[in-house]
Amino acid sequence: MTGHVHFLGICGYAVSGAALVAREQGWRVSGSDDQAYPPTTDILSAAGVDWVDGSDAANLDRWGVPELVVVGNQTRVTNPEWIAARDRGLPLCSEIEFYLRLTADRRRIAVCGTHGKTTTSSLLAHMLSTAGLDPGYRLGSTSLDLGGSARLGTGPFVLEGDEYTTAPWDARPKFLHINPQAACVIRLELDHPDVYPTLDAYRAPFVELARTMPADGLLALCADDTECTALAADAACRVVTYGSSIAADWRVRPDNDHDGLQHFTVSHDDVSSPVALTFPGRHSALNATAALILAEDAGASWQACVDACATFAGPSRRFQVVGEVGGATIIDDYAHHPTEVEVTIAAARSRYPGRRLIAIHTPHTYSRTLTLLDDYAHSFTGADVVILGPIEAARERGMTALVSSHDVAARAGDHAPVHVVGSADEAIELVERLARSGDVILVLSLGGFDKIATRLVSALEPSRVL
Repeated sequence: MTGHVHFLGICGYAVSGAALVAREQGWRVSGSDDQAYPPTTDILSAAGVDWVDGSDAANLDRWGVPELVVVGNQTRVTNPEWIAARDRGLPLCSEIEFYLRLTADRRRIAVCGTHGKTTTSSLLAHMLSTAGLDPGYRLGSTSLDLGGSARLGTGPFVLEGDEYTTAPWDARPKFLHINPQAACVIRLELDHPDVYPTLDAYRAPFVELARTMPADGLLALCADDTECTALAADAACRVVTYGSSIAADWRVRPDNDHDGLQHFTVSHDDVSSPVALTFPGRHSALNATAALILAEDAGASWQACVDACATFAGPSRRFQVVGEVGGATIIDDYAHHPTEVEVTIAAARSRYPGRRLIAIHTPHTYSRTLTLLDDYAHSFTGADVVILGPIEAARERGMTALVSSHDVAARAGDHAPVHVVGSADEAIELVERLARSGDVILVLSLGGFDKIATRLVSALEPSRVL
């Protein structure tokens, strides 16, 4: 089926990927978004996609009346364009349902969990590609290995299993629509408190995922996370576990890091394999093992998958080294949950031992920051200097702020000096004064904090680094 498809929220990574895939399949594509920003805006424009910044009922006629309206999950119930499409009776579907239409006859693999989904699903797609299986994928960021956030391909289809709501009319998490033949859950702890007020509420859809897996399917669970392993009791399919425990089906043992790679050994059925991975941190080794399990189950050769680990560039803004200036290393990362901040700082410590670490962080959404505020007490344990920018309101823009970055600083100040700044410009000026050769400057922000990582590369000219 082709025709004219119109996307609401077209500049999100997942929705823009769907739009580009639709264009490649011969659809006429148009769309809209609100307060859109690069890189997806530039990618869509370069591809010749018709889109406009600003939701408006008139957009439904701007390029001709669409035969299908695809609605991204960031579209609010008050969005005038969505309301008009509904009231006019235009055919509607969510972004994830559009992907399912495209992949109805494919083997679908879902990567689920609170943290690490984008990197793990990107690595899985890279493994399948290295093995020659021509995978498709739908990711939450751009794959630096394969290009773009989505591709149709002809082989297994990898979907990042988002647990956030599906659409204005559908509060179910996206991953419950996927109906995968294989899936993993790599971490499970409370997140998105604007949707899930308690851990029990957050856990419930993961339990439903386990219960609705096909009998001949596969569910891989992280044995180092008790919330993950508890899902095995509800699984309707074969379960395999992985982790550092000797009780895990796939056991992960760390080795010495060298040559800029993390080395570890994976043991299964009395066979041990050394693995070298480009990404640092224990969590990265565990997530890579989940990808190895799913890739092998999909028919990929083991050696091709191991080789892919050593060449993995990763998704954009996931521990991405954006520059080396005057002996200082600048890394851009998407971490926005207190646990993600903690493990990413620990990963930087393991990759760059003995170097001073400056962590720049912007908390994400008032609801998440307030609910998880006390967790920040140990998020910055491995940092030598902490710089906190304003909370990124994101979808809660316009709401009353019941918490601030000063509240985060009050929890985080026991381990390192903490500075609170009002803008990216102020943060750059502070780093210019503090930076010296050998520093690792780690930016931790979902929204990128006004592109501060790449701006620091330009600001920290070698002559200005002490």
